[in-house]
Amino acid sequence: MNTPPITVSVATIEGMHLARLVDDFMDLLRDSDGGDPGVARLTPNAYPDDDDAAAAFASATRADLLDRRLHDARVMRTALQVFDPDAEVTDEGARVPRDVVVRREDVDAWLRTLTAIRLVIATRLGITDDEPDVGGDGQAVYDWLGYRLELLIEAVDESDADALR
Repeated sequence: MNTPPITVSVATIEGMHLARLVDDFMDLLRDSDGGDPGVARLTPNAYPDDDDAAAAFASATRADLLDRRLHDARVMRTALQVFDPDAEVTDEGARVPRDVVVRREDVDAWLRTLTAIRLVIATRLGITDDEPDVGGDGQAVYDWLGYRLELLIEAVDESDADALR
């Protein structure tokens, strides 16, 4: 069965911010030397009670895992190419919605990337449970990314339901 792509409407300013976050995330993945706590959260310790096994596992898997995350982020950024995070936008133009087309085969890459960015932000903010309450701009971005995840999942569910009709 050939399933149609998912179309998500995004305000111009939101798309610009999302593109910037993905760009920053890709930079973080490319520039990581292993000491960044946010990246460490993306590559958890498989053997917390065995330092030698943990080091061997990380040595064997870390680069591949980060490469896959980078690939997923590139897939997402390609769909967001209509947004230039460095462009000037007027107050009137900021809220103008644009449709972002996400191919069905790219949905998982989007979900993984949005979740990974949220994990990095959560690490930076010290969020460790489902009910964070740290406040501030970081919290707002964290919550907004969760909202974007929810909208993408709802769009996929709606598309699947439409296909069954």
